[in-house]
Amino acid sequence: MTSPTEVRTALLELHKSLVDAERLQYERAHGRLENAEFLKVLMADPQFAWLKPLTGLIVRLDEAQEDGNAEAMDSLARELRLLLAPDDQGSVFQQRYAEVLQRSPSAVVDHGRTLRALAEWRKSGQPPARRIGA
Repeated sequence: MTSPTEVRTALLELHKSLVDAERLQYERAHGRLENAEFLKVLMADPQFAWLKPLTGLIVRLDEAQEDGNAEAMDSLARELRLLLAPDDQGSVFQQRYAEVLQRSPSAVVDHGRTLRALAEWRKSGQPPARRIGA
């Protein structure tokens, strides 16, 4: 049975795969960056802005889980399933997501893992658990 915490873990792994894939592209064009430098670029460069909807949903999921708000968590799970639908004609996120999935095997694996976790969580109907010290 999948829990919201397992969904969160899958989302974080997917987010990391997306960031890693984009970092590789960025460094090919601009040269290698130290981690601290890259963090600044990640937060400020428009090339990475497309990731913000996913980042925001992860934060909102954390907040809903912490509050034990099952209704909000269900709504966020639906938003995540819609967002994580790669689509060349969709939102900016969906378009860029589709591009990254074409070039990053690890993102593809994490995409599948995340969708399975979301589906299992939905099927389980499990009430949200409060996170302890996450």
